[in-house]
Amino acid sequence: MNIYMYWLSTLYTMGSRKQNLLLRHFKDPREAFNASNSTLREIPGITENNIRVIEKNRDKSLLEYGLEMLERMNISYIHLGHDSYPSLLAEITDPPVGLFCLGKFPSDSSPRVAIIGSRRCSEYGLSTARRFGSSLARRGVTVVSGMARGIDSMAHRGAVESGHTIAVLGCGVDICYPPENTALRDQIAKDGCIISEYPLGVGPMSAHFPARNRIISGLSHIVVVVEAGKKSGTLITVDQALEQGRDIMSVPGNITNKYSEGTNNLIKQGAEPACHYEDILNALGLVSQTRKTKKLDGPDVATEEKLVSDVLDFEPYSLEEIVIKTKSQPQTIQYILTVLELKGYVRKLPGARYVKV
Repeated sequence: MNIYMYWLSTLYTMGSRKQNLLLRHFKDPREAFNASNSTLREIPGITENNIRVIEKNRDKSLLEYGLEMLERMNISYIHLGHDSYPSLLAEITDPPVGLFCLGKFPSDSSPRVAIIGSRRCSEYGLSTARRFGSSLARRGVTVVSGMARGIDSMAHRGAVESGHTIAVLGCGVDICYPPENTALRDQIAKDGCIISEYPLGVGPMSAHFPARNRIISGLSHIVVVVEAGKKSGTLITVDQALEQGRDIMSVPGNITNKYSEGTNNLIKQGAEPACHYEDILNALGLVSQTRKTKKLDGPDVATEEKLVSDVLDFEPYSLEEIVIKTKSQPQTIQYILTVLELKGYVRKLPGARYVKV
């Protein structure tokens, strides 16, 4: 682990642009660490306040202790220029000089899609985020989001049901924010990863989240906005994504719903509508193929079983949704689902949701 690159990450209060400025100027971060104040003053853009931050963080023993803590907590540090650093993220204007990672970062070759939206949202938005997250993850797409309340959390919850997801935090990876997402955080870290450009112990601050959002879009091939109001902060991420050359897709919403004003406006401005997860797969160049399923026919198959199977898709549906679609009683549907699961036609996912096999 490069202690001097790690040192650059401890200068987070300077911002990533100043951190990158130092790296570009000196090439080797060791030279930046050892540079005199007079040398630092000669660098255009470096202020006296920046120099004070550098001076404050030049204690090598503290750096060694920080690296030791990372090892103890099984947190990896991936710096810019390392083979493991995500290539898409390295292309943006001000990439993080380093990423702290809890869990295992998915293969750099796997397609990644950001699913984002407002904290305040409708049931429609929450359901869509979870469904998209689950369906995309099942097809090998890594879902990226910010683990915030609302749309972000639901996208992660869907993804952990069937694949990999990356949560990007605006605080250290040793801090769970929001705190009620502790169980979700553990699930994500088990099969995906939690990442941040902020060192351990750094708490969530409002200034950190716009910076975090550039990482979410920077990691992703496509950014999908599920639900956002007219003045939602989510739209800031969209602007960053456009600057980074990322494609934007937007989920159409009810024209009378205030939570869909932002997403509907994005479509009016040229964003491609995402009406189904297959729209996103097609935009990625992953041509959706109709899956071969076991045929429900023969003398041992009841009419009610076929009715339920015909309703199900490769997207997860809850018991309540199946009851509504089949216009049947919950007890009857629960029994039929159990039978279909035993016969191998249906799979039950966490959260009592069902998909066709």
